[in-house]
Amino acid sequence: MKKETRRQFQYVLVRLIVLFIQLAPRGWALAACGPLSRLAWAMLPGERAKVLFNLRLVFPELSDPAGFGRRVFRQLALNMVDAARLPVMSAGDIDRLVTVEGLEHFAAAYRLGKGLIAVTGHVGCWELIPAWFSRHGYDIAVVGKRAYDDRLDALVTGLRARHGVATFDRDSGARQILRHLQRGGGLGILIDQDTRVASVDVMFLGHPAKTPSGAAAIAAKTGCPVVPLSIRRRPDGRHLITVLPALSDVACPDGAQRLARLVQQQTAAVEQLVKLDPAQWVWMHLRWLEKP
Repeated sequence: MKKETRRQFQYVLVRLIVLFIQLAPRGWALAACGPLSRLAWAMLPGERAKVLFNLRLVFPELSDPAGFGRRVFRQLALNMVDAARLPVMSAGDIDRLVTVEGLEHFAAAYRLGKGLIAVTGHVGCWELIPAWFSRHGYDIAVVGKRAYDDRLDALVTGLRARHGVATFDRDSGARQILRHLQRGGGLGILIDQDTRVASVDVMFLGHPAKTPSGAAAIAAKTGCPVVPLSIRRRPDGRHLITVLPALSDVACPDGAQRLARLVQQQTAAVEQLVKLDPAQWVWMHLRWLEKP
């Protein structure tokens, strides 16, 4: 299948799935996640193998990595449902679905007026985080990589824009990012994956991992506070955002060493948040320097 034909098929499939999720009652869409996630586990051997490799690396004592892996797939499906439903959610819908603990940490850092960097990872329904804060009066933007298909990119950025969240391109949005922080806005950055950006090697879940250094570099340059946070699905189907206290600065005369320490500090905070419910982290990414 030619690349263009394959991308067209993928786009149409994604649009149809999103349309079903948005038109169907939420309960129906969530009910479909069980069988569909089991099907995905069976039919995606490459993703399944990555999940199992990662789980055995981090949790060698785990008695049933396959069972844990199926939970990961199911949680991802459940969280994708609520992310896809964002364009049809009102502010009231979000408030009924999401609660926040530790909001005082975010509010205090935001009130400083220096701008704020919120570091998080691919945990739970992470797209709900900026939507909730934007709906509650905070000036929020996120940093992201453009999708390989402009139509899919527009789908994702439109999902965020529906709730007043701007998206800045990680490769070309430096000026927009700095302007946003200079006017006191909050900026969300995912720092838990090995991507083709400036990175340093730090420890994550007990193993060395190549980790993006952009959030640390921006914080060091601007002096804005860094607040770790994440979201996770609760057993009742609602979501809980957990906000940790703002991270303290790292005093170090050497620039490179300071940057590495800042990245390690941020990564340790994200690790703490992942451990709140490890099954809600996206384990199908070869995160560590160890590879299969």
